[in-house]
Amino acid sequence: MVKSSSFHKEIEPVKKNKHPLTALSQKGPLLFLLDYDGTLTDFKKNPEHSQISASTRALLRWLQQKHKAVIVTGRYVNSLFKISRLKKFPIIGSHGFEARNLPKGLRFASLAQEKLYRKEAAILWKAVRHLHHRFPGIYIEKKPFSSTIHFRGIVFSKKQTTQLHQEFNAIYRRTITPRFWNLEQGKKMIEVLPKGFSKGKSVKALLKRFPHHQVIYAGDDVADISVFKVLGKKGLKIAVGNRVPRKYYDLKFKNPREFLTWLKVFETSQKKWLPCISNY
Repeated sequence: MVKSSSFHKEIEPVKKNKHPLTALSQKGPLLFLLDYDGTLTDFKKNPEHSQISASTRALLRWLQQKHKAVIVTGRYVNSLFKISRLKKFPIIGSHGFEARNLPKGLRFASLAQEKLYRKEAAILWKAVRHLHHRFPGIYIEKKPFSSTIHFRGIVFSKKQTTQLHQEFNAIYRRTITPRFWNLEQGKKMIEVLPKGFSKGKSVKALLKRFPHHQVIYAGDDVADISVFKVLGKKGLKIAVGNRVPRKYYDLKFKNPREFLTWLKVFETSQKKWLPCISNY
């Protein structure tokens, strides 16, 4: 685990035997903003299998009730609810396009934008479906406001990977309106996202509803960098895995298991002297 000098300064002079988040909570209320895939659970070949454990679910509900917590994910909201079983949990979905259960009815996309992107995403999904015949093993995820191809757990040669990217790009450019979209490459995935939206922009809008909270953000991929940039020197920035460049984070964990263990230590330390809070 790596700590930046700036974070060292923030937790001093708190006693060494106290958890860093306990140190932050003594200065004001906490707001946990957490990515899902690669942060709270390991990646799976099929994204629909990326479920969290009952203990992780209980931890998230505790964070939400004792402090405040929001999941910030690239997944569309209904998919996240289905696999996580976190009903009524605050969610920023589709890389900042969707909003659900956020304070004061906060939303990011207009109804007209939702209609436009839903229509184009459906057209693109139909156009790329045949690619699984040419590239066996890929998973083409059907989303309401974007389109994603996953090839986790598949061994492609460099040539095959390049071909997949080229063919997807060609289909994307001839079937929908490129000026409305961003073409992104993530961890073993290719994705087109609504232009003008990002995790960072949505978090910036959300933070206006929490002006006095100290923010803890955890993410694992390049899509999370936009949030790290928004936070700047404020809050605690956590990277999980090796995709985020060193200059953007304060703490780093090797994998979701290590991060969740660290988070559960905080929960345990708080429950030693706080009344137990029941789940939803």
